Amino acid sequence: MPVRHLRISGVRNLQPLVIDPHPHVNFIYGDNGSGKTSILEAIAVMASGKSFRTSQLKHVLSHDHDRMEMRVGLSDPDLGECDMESLRLKSGDHLLKLNGSVLTSQAEAAHWLPVQIIEPNTFKLLSGSPEERRAFIDWGVFHVEHTFMDQWKTFRKHLKQRNAVLKQKEAEWLDVWNDGFIESAEAIDAQRRAYLSRFKPEFERILNQLDPEIGVSLAYYPGWEKDSKLADVMQRQQERDMVLGYTQSGPHRAELRIKCDKQPAAEILSRGQQKTVVAALKIAQGALFQQESKRSTIYLVDDLASELDEKHRFALCRLLEELKCQVFITSIDKEKLTDVWKPVASKVFHVEHGNLNEETPNE
Repeated sequence: MPVRHLRISGVRNLQPLVIDPHPHVNFIYGDNGSGKTSILEAIAVMASGKSFRTSQLKHVLSHDHDRMEMRVGLSDPDLGECDMESLRLKSGDHLLKLNGSVLTSQAEAAHWLPVQIIEPNTFKLLSGSPEERRAFIDWGVFHVEHTFMDQWKTFRKHLKQRNAVLKQKEAEWLDVWNDGFIESAEAIDAQRRAYLSRFKPEFERILNQLDPEIGVSLAYYPGWEKDSKLADVMQRQQERDMVLGYTQSGPHRAELRIKCDKQPAAEILSRGQQKTVVAALKIAQGALFQQESKRSTIYLVDDLASELDEKHRFALCRLLEELKCQVFITSIDKEKLTDVWKPVASKVFHVEHGNLNEETPNE
């Protein structure tokens, strides 16, 4: 569902702006601090409620504004056109609307605005915490398995209650929560496994096109001993859980292990190779989403030239073009955007001092 219209105000480094992007490729260039990345950041916040640059959304707001307002017009051949609005106050309060109706959760916005982000720090998907890789898996499962969100909410409720019982040392209440915990945990695990079985071959295909010399394997760890039943593991760990005051095993401890030559890929690969692997993960996820939902992902690619040479930039851009999805790509230099890729369907924008201007072709 491409963005056909975007209105932004109150975002740091940006003057209030209105943009009618191209449904396919949008090049955005400008100096450091000009505001080009803030455009991508605003779209990301609208889609996920999170910034890819800061953990605190108040830092996304312009220092002289008490609110950040965004409006996105979306269009889809099957779902039609719709408008999504977001209002976020410096106090932390926020409001999301779709066609004038209030959305009750950020997950609803994520459904309508599926976004993948490739930016200079995305290599943290390899080197960061297991939580980041769990979130990566769950993005894919959420967008293709309609029951996943309800299963996850049920599991979190059981986990919270079980941990409360453990902290209070109330062993007699554990059985009350164990059955529900195990049932919801195994349902989540089954959905993750099914998704990854389809994702792995797609990832291998994409990585081979980006760089056939990089050999990377993906291994899923469910959050408990893989050859044991969760019920048995929890029974063995119950006494230790009681001492610790929390549940040691379950899907909240799952991990996607990304290895090269049987070692963590983050420890073996160069920064450029790591970014290539992460790009393959993100593009493969968008490609699989497109195959299974018949909808397309919006790609936000910040600082295209960072860590990628001309050969890898071309390979990445070619794959994005093959997906026929909407792409927003930023760079400091205009030449680094268009030196290896000149798609027929595109627009070019220049950002200077927070102001955005569309350039005419061949300008």
